[in-house]
Amino acid sequence: MSDKLRLGVLVSGGGTNLQSIIDSCERDDYPAQVVAVLSNKPDAYGLVRARKAGIPALAVPHRGYDSREDHEREIIRQLEAYEVELLVLAGYMRVVTPVLLDAFHNEKKGLPGVINIHPADTRQYQGAHGYEFAMGMLEEHPERLGETSITVHFVDSGVDTGPIIKQAPVEVKPDDDIDDLRQRGLKVEHQVYPEVIRLYAEGKLKMEGGRVQIG
Repeated sequence: MSDKLRLGVLVSGGGTNLQSIIDSCERDDYPAQVVAVLSNKPDAYGLVRARKAGIPALAVPHRGYDSREDHEREIIRQLEAYEVELLVLAGYMRVVTPVLLDAFHNEKKGLPGVINIHPADTRQYQGAHGYEFAMGMLEEHPERLGETSITVHFVDSGVDTGPIIKQAPVEVKPDDDIDDLRQRGLKVEHQVYPEVIRLYAEGKLKMEGGRVQIG
Protein backbone atom coordinates (compact mmCIF):
# COMPACT_ATOMS: atom_id res chain seq x y z
CA MET A 1 0.00 0.00 0.00
CA SER A 2 1.22 3.50 -0.84
CA ASP A 3 2.26 5.73 2.06
CA LYS A 4 0.44 8.67 0.46
CA LEU A 5 -2.49 10.21 2.34
CA ARG A 6 -5.69 8.51 1.21
CA LEU A 7 -8.36 10.99 0.12
CA GLY A 8 -12.08 10.50 -0.25
CA VAL A 9 -13.77 13.31 -2.16
CA LEU A 10 -17.47 14.20 -1.94
CA VAL A 11 -19.03 16.10 -4.85
CA SER A 12 -22.49 17.17 -5.93
CA GLY A 13 -21.75 18.80 -9.27
CA GLY A 14 -19.14 19.33 -11.94
CA GLY A 15 -16.12 18.71 -9.78
CA THR A 16 -13.60 21.28 -11.02
CA ASN A 17 -11.90 21.32 -7.63
CA LEU A 18 -11.89 17.53 -7.72
CA GLN A 19 -10.09 17.72 -11.07
CA SER A 20 -7.44 20.04 -9.64
CA ILE A 21 -6.86 17.55 -6.82
CA ILE A 22 -6.70 14.59 -9.21
CA ASP A 23 -4.19 16.48 -11.37
CA SER A 24 -2.05 17.26 -8.32
CA CYS A 25 -2.13 13.64 -7.20
CA GLU A 26 -0.69 12.56 -10.54
CA ARG A 27 2.60 14.26 -9.68
CA ASP A 28 5.19 11.92 -8.21
CA ASP A 29 6.09 14.35 -5.44
CA TYR A 30 2.52 14.94 -4.27
CA PRO A 31 1.90 13.23 -0.90
CA ALA A 32 -1.76 12.26 -1.38
CA GLN A 33 -3.95 10.14 -3.63
CA VAL A 34 -7.68 10.11 -4.31
CA VAL A 35 -8.92 6.60 -3.51
CA ALA A 36 -12.67 7.18 -3.95
CA VAL A 37 -15.12 9.84 -5.14
CA LEU A 38 -18.71 9.81 -3.89
CA SER A 39 -21.72 11.92 -4.81
CA ASN A 40 -25.25 12.33 -3.54
CA LYS A 41 -26.24 12.92 -7.18
CA PRO A 42 -25.76 9.96 -9.53
CA ASP A 43 -25.52 12.26 -12.57
CA ALA A 44 -22.86 14.56 -11.09
CA TYR A 45 -20.09 15.17 -13.61
CA GLY A 46 -17.58 14.79 -10.81
CA LEU A 47 -18.22 11.05 -10.97
CA VAL A 48 -17.37 11.09 -14.67
CA ARG A 49 -14.09 12.82 -13.86
CA ALA A 50 -13.32 10.11 -11.32
CA ARG A 51 -14.04 7.29 -13.76
CA LYS A 52 -11.85 8.91 -16.42
CA ALA A 53 -9.00 8.93 -13.90
CA GLY A 54 -9.58 5.29 -12.93
CA ILE A 55 -10.85 6.21 -9.47
CA PRO A 56 -13.81 4.36 -7.90
CA ALA A 57 -16.93 6.51 -8.37
CA LEU A 58 -19.79 5.91 -5.93
CA ALA A 59 -23.32 7.31 -5.86
CA VAL A 60 -25.35 7.48 -2.66
CA PRO A 61 -28.49 9.53 -3.43
CA HIS A 62 -29.78 11.30 -0.34
CA ARG A 63 -33.43 10.84 -1.14
CA GLY A 64 -35.10 7.87 0.49
CA TYR A 65 -33.33 8.10 3.83
CA ASP A 66 -35.22 8.92 7.00
CA SER A 67 -32.59 11.40 8.13
CA ARG A 68 -29.39 13.12 7.11
CA GLU A 69 -27.59 10.93 9.63
CA ASP A 70 -28.86 7.72 8.03
CA HIS A 71 -27.63 8.94 4.65
CA GLU A 72 -24.21 9.65 6.13
CA ARG A 73 -24.04 6.21 7.72
CA GLU A 74 -24.40 4.75 4.24
CA ILE A 75 -21.66 7.06 2.95
CA ILE A 76 -19.40 5.85 5.74
CA ARG A 77 -20.23 2.23 4.91
CA GLN A 78 -19.49 2.75 1.21
CA LEU A 79 -16.14 4.43 1.92
CA GLU A 80 -15.00 2.00 4.60
CA ALA A 81 -13.23 -0.32 2.18
CA TYR A 82 -11.07 2.53 0.84
CA GLU A 83 -9.47 3.40 4.21
CA VAL A 84 -9.97 7.12 3.70
CA GLU A 85 -7.73 9.29 5.91
CA LEU A 86 -9.03 12.72 4.85
CA LEU A 87 -12.49 13.51 3.52
CA VAL A 88 -12.50 16.41 1.07
CA LEU A 89 -15.72 18.28 0.27
CA ALA A 90 -15.45 19.65 -3.26
CA GLY A 91 -18.75 21.28 -4.13
CA TYR A 92 -20.68 18.90 -1.89
CA MET A 93 -23.98 20.69 -1.35
CA ARG A 94 -25.10 18.97 1.81
CA VAL A 95 -24.67 20.12 5.39
CA VAL A 96 -22.86 17.36 7.23
CA THR A 97 -23.55 16.13 10.76
CA PRO A 98 -21.40 14.85 13.63
CA VAL A 99 -22.01 11.31 12.36
CA LEU A 100 -19.76 11.96 9.36
CA LEU A 101 -17.35 14.24 11.21
CA ASP A 102 -16.76 11.76 14.01
CA ALA A 103 -16.24 8.88 11.60
CA PHE A 104 -13.39 10.65 9.80
CA HIS A 105 -11.70 12.40 12.71
CA ASN A 106 -8.00 11.67 12.27
CA GLU A 107 -6.86 10.30 15.60
CA LYS A 108 -3.33 9.68 14.33
CA LYS A 109 -2.83 13.34 13.46
CA GLY A 110 -5.06 14.69 16.21
CA LEU A 111 -6.95 16.73 13.62
CA PRO A 112 -10.44 16.93 12.16
CA GLY A 113 -10.70 14.70 9.12
CA VAL A 114 -13.08 16.67 6.90
CA ILE A 115 -12.17 19.83 4.97
CA ASN A 116 -14.12 22.19 2.72
CA ILE A 117 -13.46 25.11 0.38
CA HIS A 118 -15.63 28.24 0.38
CA PRO A 119 -15.51 31.16 -2.09
CA ALA A 120 -15.68 33.84 0.61
CA ASP A 121 -14.20 34.75 3.96
CA THR A 122 -16.18 32.48 6.28
CA ARG A 123 -15.96 35.11 9.00
CA GLN A 124 -18.02 37.38 6.76
CA TYR A 125 -20.34 35.01 4.94
CA GLN A 126 -21.45 31.39 5.22
CA GLY A 127 -23.57 29.32 2.88
CA ALA A 128 -24.09 29.17 -0.87
CA HIS A 129 -23.55 32.09 -3.28
CA GLY A 130 -20.21 33.31 -1.93
CA TYR A 131 -19.27 35.01 -5.19
CA GLU A 132 -22.66 36.72 -5.33
CA PHE A 133 -22.01 37.97 -1.80
CA ALA A 134 -18.74 39.58 -2.93
CA MET A 135 -20.52 41.20 -5.87
CA GLY A 136 -23.21 42.73 -3.65
CA MET A 137 -25.90 40.73 -5.43
CA LEU A 138 -27.65 39.37 -2.35
CA GLU A 139 -30.66 41.17 -0.96
CA GLU A 140 -29.31 40.93 2.58
CA HIS A 141 -25.88 42.20 1.46
CA PRO A 142 -26.10 44.79 -1.35
CA GLU A 143 -22.59 46.18 -0.76
CA ARG A 144 -20.02 45.20 -3.39
CA LEU A 145 -16.62 44.24 -1.97
CA GLY A 146 -13.24 45.20 -3.35
CA GLU A 147 -11.84 41.78 -2.50
CA THR A 148 -13.02 38.36 -1.43
CA SER A 149 -11.10 35.50 0.16
CA ILE A 150 -11.10 31.88 -0.90
CA THR A 151 -11.19 29.94 2.38
CA VAL A 152 -10.24 26.34 3.12
CA HIS A 153 -11.43 25.23 6.53
CA PHE A 154 -11.99 22.21 8.69
CA VAL A 155 -15.65 21.25 8.80
CA ASP A 156 -17.63 21.34 12.01
CA SER A 157 -21.35 20.83 12.58
CA GLY A 158 -22.18 24.38 11.52
CA VAL A 159 -22.33 25.80 8.00
CA ASP A 160 -18.89 27.11 6.98
CA THR A 161 -18.03 27.81 10.62
CA GLY A 162 -15.08 25.47 11.16
CA PRO A 163 -11.49 26.54 11.88
CA ILE A 164 -9.85 28.34 8.96
CA ILE A 165 -6.77 26.61 7.55
CA LYS A 166 -5.76 28.94 4.72
CA GLN A 167 -7.14 31.89 2.78
CA ALA A 168 -6.22 33.45 -0.55
CA PRO A 169 -7.42 36.86 -1.78
CA VAL A 170 -9.29 37.45 -5.03
CA GLU A 171 -9.76 41.00 -6.31
CA VAL A 172 -13.26 42.12 -7.24
CA LYS A 173 -12.58 44.42 -10.18
CA PRO A 174 -14.85 47.40 -10.92
CA ASP A 175 -15.89 46.00 -14.31
CA ASP A 176 -16.39 42.40 -13.14
CA ASP A 177 -19.60 40.55 -13.72
CA ILE A 178 -20.34 37.43 -11.70
CA ASP A 179 -18.82 35.10 -14.31
CA ASP A 180 -15.59 37.12 -14.41
CA LEU A 181 -15.21 36.91 -10.65
CA ARG A 182 -16.15 33.24 -10.48
CA GLN A 183 -13.65 32.25 -13.17
CA ARG A 184 -10.85 34.22 -11.47
CA GLY A 185 -11.83 32.77 -8.11
CA LEU A 186 -11.90 29.20 -9.38
CA LYS A 187 -8.31 29.52 -10.56
CA VAL A 188 -7.35 30.41 -6.99
CA GLU A 189 -9.52 27.61 -5.56
CA HIS A 190 -7.79 25.10 -7.83
CA GLN A 191 -4.43 26.23 -6.50
CA VAL A 192 -5.09 26.61 -2.79
CA TYR A 193 -7.07 23.39 -2.19
CA PRO A 194 -4.26 21.04 -3.28
CA GLU A 195 -1.82 23.20 -1.26
CA VAL A 196 -3.83 22.65 1.92
CA ILE A 197 -4.10 18.92 1.28
CA ARG A 198 -0.31 18.83 0.93
CA LEU A 199 0.09 20.63 4.27
CA TYR A 200 -2.23 18.12 5.93
CA ALA A 201 -0.43 15.14 4.37
CA GLU A 202 3.00 16.44 5.36
CA GLY A 203 1.98 16.93 8.99
CA LYS A 204 2.36 20.70 8.88
CA LEU A 205 -1.03 21.48 10.42
CA LYS A 206 -1.88 21.43 14.10
CA MET A 207 -4.71 22.74 16.27
CA GLU A 208 -4.10 25.00 19.25
CA GLY A 209 -6.98 26.53 21.16
CA GLY A 210 -9.41 25.78 18.36
CA ARG A 211 -7.24 27.55 15.78
CA VAL A 212 -5.11 26.07 13.03
CA GLN A 213 -1.34 26.58 13.10
CA ILE A 214 0.82 26.00 10.02
CA GLY A 215 4.45 25.17 10.57
